[in-house]
Amino acid sequence: MSNDARNSVSRRKFLMAGAAASAVVAGAPTPAGAQAPEAGWQGYAFLTSPEVTTLNAIVDRLIPADQTGPGGVDAGVVTYIDRQLAGRFGAAAEWYMQGPWGTGTPSQGWQFALPPATFYRKGLLALDRWCRGAKDKDFADLSAEDQDDVLEALAASKVDLEGIPPAAFFEMIRENTAEGYLSDPLYGGNRNMAAWKMIGFPGATPVLTPAVSLKGEAYVTPPLAIGG
Repeated sequence: MSNDARNSVSRRKFLMAGAAASAVVAGAPTPAGAQAPEAGWQGYAFLTSPEVTTLNAIVDRLIPADQTGPGGVDAGVVTYIDRQLAGRFGAAAEWYMQGPWGTGTPSQGWQFALPPATFYRKGLLALDRWCRGAKDKDFADLSAEDQDDVLEALAASKVDLEGIPPAAFFEMIRENTAEGYLSDPLYGGNRNMAAWKMIGFPGATPVLTPAVSLKGEAYVTPPLAIGG
């Protein structure tokens, strides 16, 4: 299978896995009517420049650009994640964070003493350290093939992140990437509603009555964002 075909299959699997969880996203939105940042926007509220470089590279491998639609980076996913980490999600403001800290199960929610913002900061730093030791390069400087190998090792808990659980770290980034790609542009991702247009999602369209009379036909309507 060619790289382009593999990327398209991977994108579809990724979106199918994340769509249901991403219909509603956490975090404090920007003021009503705010415009999504432009593609070159660099006003990050939490992430440092090295962290942006590493996270850009990760997101680019999770959702690469292809003929189906824009990649995660171009869609503003990193901007979305930055806003979330700078807000109440990053601080775990609505989570119980008093311990005790056990292993837990996936259904029991967050089981770590660190809030997501610190989890990201320590994890991204440790990932680059591990890559330099194992590959002699930062993650962003590796080939696409090597980056995929590292992400697979991360998901399989085969990367030492200096105390950060590697599989949980990968899963958090994967989930946040899906959220940013599919969420309302109000939150910083899904620029120009490109992901919604790609999957035929109407967004916040308030009236869907024309679809009632359709019999097995797709209801096609331009998507509408919360901000208009």
